Amino acid sequence: MDTFKSTNKDIPRVGRGTPGGEWLRRYWLAVGTEGELHDVPQAVRVLGEDLVLFRDFQGRLGLIGRNCSHRGSSLEYGDIEERGIRCPYHGWLYDVSGNCLEQPSEPPETSFCAKVKHPAYPARALGGLIFAYMGPDPDNPPPLPNYSPLVDHGGQRLVESTRHFDYNWFNFYENSADPCHVWILHSRSAYGEQTWGGSFFSAESPPAYEPVETPYGMKIVMSKPGPGEGTEFVDEMSLGLPSILQVGDTEFVHARVEPEVLERVGSNYEHFMFLTPNDDDHFMLFTVDYYTGPDPDIFERLGKMRKREAPKAEVKPYDRRPLMPFRGNIRQEDIVTQGTQRLLGEREERLGTSDRGVIMLRRMVRDAIDAVAAGREPKALRLDQNAEGLVKLDSFVGVRARESQRPV
Repeated sequence: MDTFKSTNKDIPRVGRGTPGGEWLRRYWLAVGTEGELHDVPQAVRVLGEDLVLFRDFQGRLGLIGRNCSHRGSSLEYGDIEERGIRCPYHGWLYDVSGNCLEQPSEPPETSFCAKVKHPAYPARALGGLIFAYMGPDPDNPPPLPNYSPLVDHGGQRLVESTRHFDYNWFNFYENSADPCHVWILHSRSAYGEQTWGGSFFSAESPPAYEPVETPYGMKIVMSKPGPGEGTEFVDEMSLGLPSILQVGDTEFVHARVEPEVLERVGSNYEHFMFLTPNDDDHFMLFTVDYYTGPDPDIFERLGKMRKREAPKAEVKPYDRRPLMPFRGNIRQEDIVTQGTQRLLGEREERLGTSDRGVIMLRRMVRDAIDAVAAGREPKALRLDQNAEGLVKLDSFVGVRARESQRPV
């Protein structure tokens, strides 16, 4: 029998039974936030499946199939109760594990209720986010990692509102393995206006960079000569499998913390982004910030700075392009460029040496997909905690000794 070998075309497809979708289902994926989950059911589409998220009156989280197993009415309009959620049509009651507990119109002596098993997935809350496991062994899922910003360790946490995008998740994800876009695309927004590191992201004199494989995935290490002999400015962006991004420079790029702080102590800020595909053409983005520095008002100041990052270009009256204006706002710049790409494997590309980070990431994902297809665990399914009990994506931002100067 031939061994399955995935291609780039398999990466963006997320439906059940697809190689990419079966790979993603091995991990815990963010599906909601505690702050946005109220006392009514919340419809959510995850990996091509229509589901409903709720918390019963015992406080248990449920993520179950959206359409009732009886005659298909939407449980998005169901009633949450002590033991679960009740369909508004005929009153079938389901618990968070998908067990049918009541069928009001059926004879009480019938065993029909016990024969119904509604689709359901384990759901857990951590640090303000809600995660679900949609893999093959719901009774014995892998551990949910204690990602650093989701576990209290002496700092402040901000869980941003969920953002929704109308394009493929991998277009967004692999963008962070491509540092060259930072000093080109974002040259008129926050990265082009920062002042630390001797214009670190200058398009005229960009930093050197290399992709580095890590236990959790990979990181992009950007560097420039530092302020003293034998030192270097370093800015790292990390990509944790299957779909997590960590940016360490938010403090200096967006919040405009004084450059001297970077040279003296480095970044105190973690900016984690958890991507979850709805389907092949849409995804959700859950963002958590964690700050351990001395500024008690950092999130308020960051919010004000972000509001000032509005697109700056004037739109000409004859310009009918739907995404104009976009220059001057990082998030809008990303949408314009990533959202206009076709799916990986369906678009024509010509990759150069500057795309080495993208090439490494795609290879790593294909290897993980192949591992699942072969019945093995994929990379980064189980991650080691540090001494504090945290799982960190090591995105260093600051000044350190040049690699050649570091002790072996």
